[in-house]
Amino acid sequence: MAADNSRTVTVAELAAHVGGVVAGDGQRPISGCRSLNLAGPQDASFLSNIKYTQQLAVTNAGCVIVSHSLKPSDIDRGSLAPLTLIQTADPYFSFREIVVLLHGFRVHAPMSVSPLAAVAKSAKLGANCQIHPFACVGENAMVGDRCVVYPGAVIMARARLGDDCIVYPNAVIYDDCVLGNRCVLQSGAVIGSDGYGFATHHGIHHKIPQIGNVILEDDVEIGANSIIERAAMESTTIAKGTKLGNAVVIGHNCQIGEHNLLVSQVGIAGSTQTGHHVVFAGQVGVAGHLTIGNLVRAAAQAGIAADVPDGQDVGGTPAMEMKQAKRVYLQLYQLPEIARKLRELQREIAAMKTPPSTDA
Repeated sequence: MAADNSRTVTVAELAAHVGGVVAGDGQRPISGCRSLNLAGPQDASFLSNIKYTQQLAVTNAGCVIVSHSLKPSDIDRGSLAPLTLIQTADPYFSFREIVVLLHGFRVHAPMSVSPLAAVAKSAKLGANCQIHPFACVGENAMVGDRCVVYPGAVIMARARLGDDCIVYPNAVIYDDCVLGNRCVLQSGAVIGSDGYGFATHHGIHHKIPQIGNVILEDDVEIGANSIIERAAMESTTIAKGTKLGNAVVIGHNCQIGEHNLLVSQVGIAGSTQTGHHVVFAGQVGVAGHLTIGNLVRAAAQAGIAADVPDGQDVGGTPAMEMKQAKRVYLQLYQLPEIARKLRELQREIAAMKTPPSTDA
């Protein structure tokens, strides 16, 4: 559950907290955070996407965090009261800081090791761990300090967790996998299931034992029902700071770089490597054995079938450089008209080839 909100602060105090500048009533009290269309007079909201700019004309928010480039005079509110703004260099991050200040993070109910949890005698638990009923910690597993393991979560034999990890209900960490500090596994996440490895011999698919593991470095978050396959022989690695959305699948032997953002339903086939700060939007699919450079961004549903160099934005299937993808898809919208014109030209050419009549 979220922390109880008992704080009320002024707009001026919020601005000071995020290093922003107040344009409007700095003494207005703020006690919560909501979206622009639902915010009330005591709520803070934000604008970082110009798609929602028109909502500034009608929002009832007590204050809105915006960029320095936006001024009250730019907002036509008709007969409504002027809007109070907090101008910052990074509205989205500033709003994040305000949400943390006013609402805090989820509070984990205090407990120790439940007698209904199954904890192997050979397992080692750090200080102040919370192991909930019906959680399972396997033989020779190691759990760091202040970790929280929720009901139904399973930590299998010899798995190792760093400090301050959170394992939500029904998440599973397979044997020999390693988590760094402050890793978060949302419900149903699976770390270290077998990679998709089969040898076909005389028409029969024979399973190849997957003898590697998975390593999650510090500050990695894995979304609900996402799956990280263990390596065939070495380690599938998710580097520090990377965040995965829900229903993401990372194939065996992949090396995912630092601070990647992989949105829901991304699928990456085995042995692919990504650089740092890569962003894949929803449903991006990546073929195996590829190298994706640093700072690459892929639009939703892009199908990446070849290496992508550093810094390139790609889209479409097969994925191509974004400017080219936009030109290609613009032409797709015109295909019916192009086809019609082509048929007309074909008829004209056919008529030109028809020999003139010789009738007297």
